[in-house]
Amino acid sequence: MKMKEIVSENLLNKFVSKYDLDQIFDKTVFSEMKLFQLDSGEILCRSGEILDRLFILVEGKFKISISLPNGKSLLLRFNNPLALIGDVEFINHSEVRSNVEAVNRSLVIGISNRILHETLSSNSAFLKFLLKNVSYKLYTFSNFSSINLLFPVENRFASYLVSTLLADDASSFANEIKTSKLTEIAELLGTSYRHLNRVVNKFSSENIIERKNGSLHVKDVKKLKSLAKGSIYE
Repeated sequence: MKMKEIVSENLLNKFVSKYDLDQIFDKTVFSEMKLFQLDSGEILCRSGEILDRLFILVEGKFKISISLPNGKSLLLRFNNPLALIGDVEFINHSEVRSNVEAVNRSLVIGISNRILHETLSSNSAFLKFLLKNVSYKLYTFSNFSSINLLFPVENRFASYLVSTLLADDASSFANEIKTSKLTEIAELLGTSYRHLNRVVNKFSSENIIERKNGSLHVKDVKKLKSLAKGSIYE
């Protein structure tokens, strides 16, 4: 796990104020908070690892996938602020169950599990915060099978594009997807490369996206967002 620590008390305090973290954590914990940056594609943690920190996503977006026995991965959801990473592991003292990857430049606050156990194990505000996040994860996990059963690949792929390419201003697309990544995307969406390629060709013929210089570019944001059904992975 490679992350760049951002040493800036002002920036850290900005996020504490923005998300009212002072209502959840006490002053003892604040002194132990560290701010980290992950670049696009950087891995926060992988299935099977042990985390010694609880992470709070305060800026950016994470892609969460689960590993299958055959070595493949399936997309579970996308996380936006104020998501927790490592909450289930913190409660159960267990290893990581999912793979967490930054979709774009992301910032997280990391807090030592040891400090949290020592200071907040009976703090009602903190426990409610944990419960809210764990409940959301249970919901998305139970919804996972429904997504693959009820939504065609067209909707799942459109949702993936919206979640990974839509810029922060929600009106334009910030980057592109290399066509060489289609095999990986097909695996994450639980389909075959051949099927996904047919969907790409369909979207291209309908002028929703275009292939250009080895990449996929979005042409019709409105139509893509309609196909995404409100971004089913979020």
